[in-house]
Formats: sequence, C-alpha cells, structure tokens
Amino acid sequence: LAVGSGMYTTCTYKGFTYVGVDNKTISRFDSEGNQTKNCIQLPNYPITIRAHQDQLFVLVYGSPYQVMVYDLNENQVSSWNHSDRNGSFHGNKLCIINNQIITADVNNRRITVYSLDGKTERQIPCPQMPNNTYISMCAAPGDDSVIITNYDTKAVFRFNLNTSAVVWKTDLTGNPFCSAVYGGAVLVSRCGHSAKKGVWIQVLNYETGEF
Repeated sequence: LAVGSGMYTTCTYKGFTYVGVDNKTISRFDSEGNQTKNCIQLPNYPITIRAHQDQLFVLVYGSPYQVMVYDLNENQVSSWNHSDRNGSFHGNKLCIINNQIITADVNNRRITVYSLDGKTERQIPCPQMPNNTYISMCAAPGDDSVIITNYDTKAVFRFNLNTSAVVWKTDLTGNPFCSAVYGGAVLVSRCGHSAKKGVWIQVLNYETGEF
C-alpha cells in the first residue's frame, strides 16, 4: 500500500485493511491496494487499530491516551481517556479478547480491561512491564493471556490475565518492535544482529515460547 506517510498500525477486517499513519489519520484500502474511504482525522497519532463487531477501536497518543471508537462509515461512536500517557509511538498496545478491550498502561505498569463501551472492568498489575521503554502487546482470540515484548531487555513473555503469572519468557537476540499472534505462533518483528542490520521476524511457539 502507498499511504504517503509513516505507518504506525494496521488491521484487516472483512476484506479491507485499515492503516493509521503519522499525519494523524486512518485510511481504508481494498485487497487491490485502492483507497476506498476518506481518512478518519484523529486528534493525535494512532498507536493501535483493532476491529470488532463492525467498529474500529483506536488507541490514540496523548496525555492521557484515548480510546476512540468509530463505525465502518467513519462516524465516531464513543471515546474515553486511558490512564497511560505520552510514550512510544511504536508497538501495538490494545487487543480485544472475549468482547473486552485489553490495553497496556505502561506508565503505571498494569493492564486495564475495558468493556466495549468503555467501562473499566479490571486493572491488573504487571510488574514485568517496563514503564520507560517500547513495548508491544498482542493476544490470541478467546485466550486469557497476552504476549508482551520489551525492547530494552529483548524479552518476550506471556502474561496470564487471571492469575498474573508469567507463563513463559523468551530472550531474543535483537530488540523487538511489534508482535502479533497468527495460528499457533507469535510473530515478533525485531532488529537484526549488529553484523546483519535490518528488521527480522522471529517466530515463537504460542504455548511454550520456544523458537
């Protein structure tokens, strides 16, 4: 896709790709790469886009962050403040599991669970989450845990939302940027070895964290 600007986050839904870029907009593209909708103008940079039940849930940078909700016709449905604030643009920090919005709160080293209409349902301390670095967070549909990456320590860990236990932890050879779950695998984009510059995709087993 040619979006004409720096891309922060994407998601696919019902055959379309939604792209959030650094001009503070979201655009929609079809499978041929054609832009099919005008841009959604946001008040700040989009950190994460996720689609669910014909709505787009967007985590927006700021002090504090906001969760903004749009329908597929680009109309704003609702929004609420999220207690995290100015930090890294990089790395998805919102996912949806079992009709709940799971959002990283890096400044407070916790995970906040919202209902789809923005009510705070739980705040889960996560002391393993750094409060001063790049992180990303993703999850498998229907699971009770999230995958969190730590750029500075080069670590990836699976965190259980019900027990607050670390299910597994894996150390990488490069600094992880973003992560996603696909089937039974965790896909982590990371910087390459010093002798081999570039971005690499590390594939981990979702259940065990093994390469």
